[in-house]
Order: sequence, then C-alpha cells, then structure tokens
Amino acid sequence: MADIITFIKKYYGFILFILVVVLSVFLFQTLSTLKKERADNKFQQKINEQNISAMTDSITVIFNKKLKAWEYSKDNFVVNKLSDLEKYNKNLADELKKVKGDIISVIDANVQAKLDNLSVDSKLIVLDEKSNHYGLGFDSPYKDEGFEQHIAGMSKFFVFPNALTGKWTIKPDSTKFTTNLTNIHITYGFKELDKKYQVWAYTKSDKIEITDITGGYFIDKQIVAPVKKKKWGIGPYVGYGLNLNSTPSFGGSVGFGIHYDILQW
Repeated sequence: MADIITFIKKYYGFILFILVVVLSVFLFQTLSTLKKERADNKFQQKINEQNISAMTDSITVIFNKKLKAWEYSKDNFVVNKLSDLEKYNKNLADELKKVKGDIISVIDANVQAKLDNLSVDSKLIVLDEKSNHYGLGFDSPYKDEGFEQHIAGMSKFFVFPNALTGKWTIKPDSTKFTTNLTNIHITYGFKELDKKYQVWAYTKSDKIEITDITGGYFIDKQIVAPVKKKKWGIGPYVGYGLNLNSTPSFGGSVGFGIHYDILQW
C-alpha cells in the first residue's frame, strides 16, 4: 500500500494528465453519440413526414420543354425495410413479398393509351365470288417517340342478293388480326425535389397517360460503400511492454502517444 502511495506522489502530475485525457476522450465520445442520436431522430422524423406526404399526395403532370415529354411525379415512400411498407400501402407490400430476392426499390404505375380520331385504311377483297364471300382488309399503323401501335387484319362477310326486294343481305363471317403490336416507352426513376423524395416518369407520347404512380425505396437494401478503418491513432494507453529506462525491462505501463493498430475488433 505504501508503494502505491509513493508511486502516486511521485507521478502525480503525469497521472492527473492521463486522467484528464481519458475523461476528455470519454466526453468526446459521449458528445459524438448524442450528436449521432439527434441526427438519427431528425432523419427518422423526415422519413415519417415523407411517408405521410406520399400517402396524401396526388400525381403531378407537367410538360418538360427540355425533354419534350410529359413528366409525371409523386412523393414516394421511404422505409427502413419491406415490412414497414405495410403501414402505408399493404396491398403493394403483400405483392412484393411474392417476389424472389431482396427488393431494393419499387415503382408501380397505371398506364393507359388513348388513340382517338385515328383513320384506318381499308380495302375490299374478293375471297370467293361464287359464294359471294368478301373481306374488308384494314391496316392501322401509328408511331411516335414514345408509343407504337400497329393493327392489321381482315373482316370477312357474305353478301346475298334478294330477288324480291332487289336489296342485298350482308351476313358477317369473322374478323382475324394478322398484326396486333403495341410498344410503350416510359422512363422511370427517383429524384429529390424541394427536400422531398419523389418517384417520376416521363413519356414523349401524348397518347400515353400515367393515371397513378407509386414508389417505394428500402433503406436496408441500399449498397453502402465500405468505410476504410483508420490504422493510426493518438491517445492514452494502458498496456504491458518493454520499458526503456536506464535498465530496460518488461512491465506494465500507462501513457499517451501515437499508435498503429494491427488488429481491430
């Protein structure tokens, strides 16, 4: 006991310095933890506000002059994991559970095409003159930068003369489509606008209309770049090693210095 008291008296200044350094390190770590907790709480509050907004937001439609396209946007959901989506959109969450693999993000859209006032080229074709069997061939191609549709085929019918009335009777046969092609090009994505996350889509066709769009972004499945751990450090230490006194010897030591970590855990 006397040796300990003598040691303390002899190295009082150094021991006090070490205590101050250790307390400073603990204080710094505590402040860093509190700062991180405040940042996490602020982020979670922002996410909650984002999801509430996504539930009530309606789709916005504008014409983007630079893209020369119709742009659709709506606030999207941002959740930590897929199961959290159930609180906001259970139907979509239940559908996604049936998909194999980890869902990173999702975009669900309702799209419709309107081709009003389009003319169709038609041609009368004689199939069998003896039986008065005819066909009306039609071909309706349409194409722009975002939408393509091509419908072609033939409607068959019979024509019978009525000797008593002098009129003709038309009997429908069948209609066959030889071509029925539809191509729709839409670009989807996520963006940040006015401090909110939005799902967006655009099409360069005025024949296409997106009636609804829903987006989901899952935080736990996002790829995060690995953080390279630092090897060098500075601070107090307690350990066992070689003491380089006038007579080098092994023993316990405390101090403050620069260190290099070989292993970390």
